[in-house]
Amino acid sequence: MPHLLVVGAGPGISAATARRLGGEGYAVGLIGRRQAALAELGTGLREEVARVEWASADAGDSRSLDVAVRGLVDELGPVDVLLYNVSVGRQASVPELAPEDLLADLAAGVVGLQTAVRAVLPGMRERGSGTVLVTGGGSADRPVPSMATLGVQKAALRALVDVQARTLAADGVHVATVTIRGFVGEDRQIHPDRVAGLYAELVAETAGPRERWRTVVDLRP
Repeated sequence: MPHLLVVGAGPGISAATARRLGGEGYAVGLIGRRQAALAELGTGLREEVARVEWASADAGDSRSLDVAVRGLVDELGPVDVLLYNVSVGRQASVPELAPEDLLADLAAGVVGLQTAVRAVLPGMRERGSGTVLVTGGGSADRPVPSMATLGVQKAALRALVDVQARTLAADGVHVATVTIRGFVGEDRQIHPDRVAGLYAELVAETAGPRERWRTVVDLRP
């Protein structure tokens, strides 16, 4: 059974993607910070997906995240698709933003992606195939002054995806980010199912010619 691992699991994009790929036969591993919310999400998904397991970890704590990823690999097998869906929406403009808070937000919003990729990469390399999906945002291009760290996170995340994509393609690993240019929600500009559908397209794309792999994809209302 192929394995989808979601880091930054929640009820929106993560849940929609888990349902979409779970409906195609994927086992689903979930990682999030809050154990109670994670258990509620995982229990609900078990009504629709054949196998769902979860582990709590802080994406900004590399050791905690690495342990959680490796634990789910032990339970569900090597990861075929990694979805990194972490953002820190701290309300702080430049005058109020403490440097240590900027570092903490970058640790979760950006550095955690590298931690997760390194943890799943051995299995992907061994099979010669894998997909890494990363949720980006329009604030990478137009940062919101009242949430100064979010734009920095998304700009750095896109740069990290670019270098990962160019480096790992030779191993058969397709790394892609979707720049979501709008608010996501069932009653908002972009429905979570649209994001999940695009992620499913990118997963299917991995089986095709590498010269057709997309790395940065825009999604607009």
